Amino acid sequence: MTELETKARNFHKNGNNCSTSLALAFAETLGVSEDEAKNLVPAPRSIDGKCGTYLSVVAMLEKLGIDKAAEYEKAFLDKNGSLDCKTLIAQRTGTGRTCNDLVGEAAAMLEEMIKNA
Repeated sequence: MTELETKARNFHKNGNNCSTSLALAFAETLGVSEDEAKNLVPAPRSIDGKCGTYLSVVAMLEKLGIDKAAEYEKAFLDKNGSLDCKTLIAQRTGTGRTCNDLVGEAAAMLEEMIKNA
């Protein structure tokens, strides 16, 4: 587990929503303060009911000028089967997977995309 993945998971465990947790973990990478990072990303489900981890990564890729949103969407769908928050929650029932797992996976994916940009 990378440092950024751990940070994102910890922000989430400490009560931040999934979208904000990712933004806080990547604030330094984005070149903004934690307070500014919170305002860069949309709230979970705020756009067509989509998962906050998806929305947050897309917003941060845009902020960084990295044109990989379509690549991220495909990878997210390949891994999770849906972008819809409620669907993702329903699908994980009984699997042991949590929103915190999605936060960690999204952090790892974003970090890799930044590294390869």
